Amino acid sequence: MKLAIAFLACLLAASAAEIDGRWTAETTARKKAATAQNTTFTLELATGQDGKVTGTVSLPGKKRPRSQRIQSATLDGNRLNFTTIQTTKKAEVKFSWQVTVDGSQMTGTRTREGAKHGLPFKARKMS
Repeated sequence: MKLAIAFLACLLAASAAEIDGRWTAETTARKKAATAQNTTFTLELATGQDGKVTGTVSLPGKKRPRSQRIQSATLDGNRLNFTTIQTTKKAEVKFSWQVTVDGSQMTGTRTREGAKHGLPFKARKMS
């Protein structure tokens, strides 16, 4: 039993280590949108000793990047889910993120609260 628990702890630590670091990502624009274009952004992720994932998402802005803190993160193997909140002059907009990590690559979807479909993205870990 102790061996099984130790093995499981090693697997979780290995998954967390793959996630930690700085990632550069690009959205995949939908072809239907008239003004569709790809957007580049960065994710900075870290896993604490308690297994909790923290970090930020930095998206481009008109004058400077907009940084959003990762909230309510859950890590299950190589799958990470979290939320961010974008604050504008008019309102706060909540986004949910579903991410799958495979070594130095990441794929995922960013979905605005209330939207039917999310915006897919791909990321690479920066060395």
